Amino acid sequence: MVLKFVIMIIVVSDVHLAERDDEKTKRDDAKFRQFLDHISTNQLKNGGELVLLGDIIDLWRRDFVKAMMESEPVISKLMEMKSKIKIHYLAGNHDFHMLNMGGLFKDNYPFQITKELRLEESGKKFFFIHGYQIEVLANPYYKSMSAYEAFSEGLCMAGDDTGNAADKLWETYQVSKSALDGLKRLPFNIKGALDSMFNPPDKRMENVISEVDKIALSSARALYLGMDKDETLIFGHTHEPFPAVKNGAINTGSWNKSPCTNYTYLEISGGQVKSKTFP
Repeated sequence: MVLKFVIMIIVVSDVHLAERDDEKTKRDDAKFRQFLDHISTNQLKNGGELVLLGDIIDLWRRDFVKAMMESEPVISKLMEMKSKIKIHYLAGNHDFHMLNMGGLFKDNYPFQITKELRLEESGKKFFFIHGYQIEVLANPYYKSMSAYEAFSEGLCMAGDDTGNAADKLWETYQVSKSALDGLKRLPFNIKGALDSMFNPPDKRMENVISEVDKIALSSARALYLGMDKDETLIFGHTHEPFPAVKNGAINTGSWNKSPCTNYTYLEISGGQVKSKTFP
């Protein structure tokens, strides 16, 4: 008898490693390292795909180098896993700079970093994005993807241990607006837009989170997001998990980040998507 192992896909987003220098963040980060150990010896022990769906490392609220160094246990584990598991890293708004780092060091980087991903499992098609793209469509401040991404990159570079990244980026913008020259449809209130971005999702999107879900669940998303109609949309960003696929879309939730209170992730096997919690 020949055993055929199903190649499984594990999806996790919004871990926000090294988000703050506090005990909760340290517990959450340690739990994520345990999670990687668990899937390596369980769901993905025979290989498979791991999709890191953005905001894995938080580069907005901490010094960039410190955040990377404090995430070293997780990075080391990912380097160990990549020999038998295919790892995909999608840039989120809080780790958007990873996209540029991946391009700069592409020949030596452990995995490819992109803004979107398409995978097929058991004949089913899946389209992955972090989800900030939907916030751009829903947020009253933004209708320019290039502006939002420029701000996201700037916040990654402006972060420090004082938590004043938004103010620092605004000061930089005031001194020299050249970084945003040529961008179309900038927010009419740029300072308000930056402050909005820097708030946690439960505050930042309290007026638009329902709009994010509406767009994600709408069949019009195929046009807005450039996806095919037969693809299931998988996204994160809002930290609010969907219990199951609804109207062809599902949200991964987050790694115990407000308003989510669990360590959530997705498991894709046999064409079915299951929302799971760890442990």
